[in-house]
Order: sequence, then structure tokens, then C-alpha cells
Amino acid sequence: LGVWALQYSRGKLVELSAASEAVGDAKWEERTVVYSNLALAIKAYREAVFYLETVDPKPDGYPDILERLEVSSKALDESYREMRFQADKALNMQDWEVAADRLKILCLIVPDKDDDRNREAKAKLVDVEKRLRKGGGR
Repeated sequence: LGVWALQYSRGKLVELSAASEAVGDAKWEERTVVYSNLALAIKAYREAVFYLETVDPKPDGYPDILERLEVSSKALDESYREMRFQADKALNMQDWEVAADRLKILCLIVPDKDDDRNREAKAKLVDVEKRLRKGGGR
């Protein structure tokens, strides 16, 4: 982190952070429009924090960015838990079409392919889609 940050002035790092923060705020405001917006807000807030790692003193708005990152992360976890519950319910009831729909949404809620939650949802989705192709849907 420190080496690359040396090439930028404090002002530039604060500017880059503010731009990422603005993206995070926009994605947060549209979190109910597109499932992936919460994850994108979190990513943007993390970038905003990242740019300020080497900046001292921290800008006045730094605690606000950290708070929005925490609130966004909690909101994503809650959204994921709710959709996971719906997916599990559909799986248990062998309602494969609903299960496939909910699993697709889970993949959108957590779009990071390196996230275990995404990999788990995709693995279940593959299984459900096989069942649907075999005519196992309702």
C-alpha cells in the first residue's frame, strides 16, 4: 500500500477517496434497484478507505466512510440471509423453479466469485438446473 501511495499527494489521495465514496453513496441509494448495488457500494467504500490508509491526519469525513461501510456490510449480510432462507425453503420443498430464481439472486447479491457464499449458491444452482432439465420442476 505505502509504496504506490507515495506517488500521489495527500490531496490526490483524498480526491480519489472522495470519488470512490461518491460511487458508494450512489450505489447505496440504488441498493433496492439492482441486487448487486450493495456489494458495489461496499467495494467503493473499501476503495475510499484504502486511498486514505497512508493519509495523516485523516479527513473529517473518514469516520463517516467507515460507518457507511459497516452499515452497507450489515445490509448485505441481512439481504443475503433473507434470500438464502427463501432459497433453502424452496430447495426443501423441491420447488426447483423458485429455488433456481432465489439462487440466481443470491449470486447477484454476492457477485464476487471468490466469495464462498457466491460459490455455494452457484454450486446449488447447477444442481437445481440439472433437476429442471430432467423435468423435475413443478
